[in-house]
Amino acid sequence: MSVTHKMTDEARLAQIMNARKFLEPARNKHLVAQAQGILLDWDGCVAIDNRILPGARRFITQYRDRIAILTNNSSHLPEDIGAVLAQDAIILPTERIITAGVEAVRWALGEGYGRTMLLGSQRMRGFAREQGLELVNEQAGLVLLMRDTRFTYRKLERAVNMIRDGARLAVANADRTHPGAASRIVPETGALLAVIQACVPDASPMMIGKPAPLLFARACAVLGIAPGEAVMVGDNLETDIAGAQAVGMASILIGGSEALSLGDLIS
Repeated sequence: MSVTHKMTDEARLAQIMNARKFLEPARNKHLVAQAQGILLDWDGCVAIDNRILPGARRFITQYRDRIAILTNNSSHLPEDIGAVLAQDAIILPTERIITAGVEAVRWALGEGYGRTMLLGSQRMRGFAREQGLELVNEQAGLVLLMRDTRFTYRKLERAVNMIRDGARLAVANADRTHPGAASRIVPETGALLAVIQACVPDASPMMIGKPAPLLFARACAVLGIAPGEAVMVGDNLETDIAGAQAVGMASILIGGSEALSLGDLIS
C-alpha cells in the first residue's frame, strides 16, 4: 500500500470519527424514531454466535415493520437467521434478511458466470447449486470466496492458480474477524482473502458485502425507501459505518468497544 493510499484511509477514518456523534443518546434515538428504514447488522449487533443479545428482541419487536437485517454473513441463508430469530419469538420476513453470501451467488448468476470455484460452507454450496451455478475445482471462470471453515492448502493452491490464469475473484465480504462468545475472535472471509492476495497480489476482487454499496441498495429496495431515509446500526466502523456514509445513509455505532446496545436506542 502506498503512503498516499494509507494517508487517504487514515483521513477517511478520522473524518468518520470526527464527524460522528454516535454516543449521543437523544440524537441516536431520534435517528431511529424518524427513519423510514432501520438496517441492522447481525454479528455483534443483534447476535453473537447466533444467540440474540439483550435488548435486541425488544428493539426488533418495536420497530419490526421498518427493519431489515443487513449482514456480511456468508455461511448461512436468510431462513437460517430467521429461524434463530424465531427461537426468541422474533418474526421477520426472510426477504428482509439480506446476507452477503446469498447476494454473492445472485451477483455471480447475474454476471453470467457458469463454472465457479466456491470456497464456502456446505450450506452455501448447496444453495449455489440450486440456483444454477456449476461448482468445479478446476478451470473455473470465477473464484467465489466466502467464509470457509474447511479451507485447506489444496483449495488455496487451486484458487490462486485459477486466478493467476484469468479467473475473476469475487468476495462475499472483507471482514477479517467477527466477535464470538466470551470475546473470542472468529476468523472471517477477509482473513482468507489476505492469504489469497499474498499469493496473487495483483488480484482485484469484486466485493459484494459491506462497505460496498450492493447490500445497502438491496435492503433499501426491499424496504421501498431511499438511502437517505434509512439508518444503519452496526458494530464495525470499516463496514457498517463507512459503507452507510458512502451511500448517504445515517449510521449508529454500537457494540464492540462501545457501551451502546440496541436496547439503548428504544424510545
